[in-house]
Amino acid sequence: MDYLNSIEKTTREICEECPYKGTEKCSWRTCNIGFVQYVAKNIKNNSTNVIEDGENLIPKSDFKYYDEKVIARGIANTCRLCKECNENHNENCVIALIRRSLEWTQLRYKIEYPGNVLTYLMNVSNEKPQFAKLIKEEYTRIE
Repeated sequence: MDYLNSIEKTTREICEECPYKGTEKCSWRTCNIGFVQYVAKNIKNNSTNVIEDGENLIPKSDFKYYDEKVIARGIANTCRLCKECNENHNENCVIALIRRSLEWTQLRYKIEYPGNVLTYLMNVSNEKPQFAKLIKEEYTRIE
């Protein structure tokens, strides 16, 4: 399965529901989903693997409502991408930045991703157990 395309499809679904779509308030610099789309586009177009200090680019003032299940699906796909990656884990990796931006829509604390999905889900569960369960369900579903 092409997990990156699935992430892009998920973000397009979210954008279609957004009341700011097509307005001057629609900007990847202020929207977590827009940021995800921007990073995903750069992965494809520029073969960019790392954005130095990229975590500081994640819009942390985006408090719009995002459906938990749809976000969980996006995070599950990033976990699959991460699992397939042969590089060393890096928090400024584009996959990690996509995951962090999606997490930020539902979680308020930085969740450690140690390169292992099970440990990651336990870390998410410490803040929001039901959300961790949704991620696990989506992750299992896309196997």
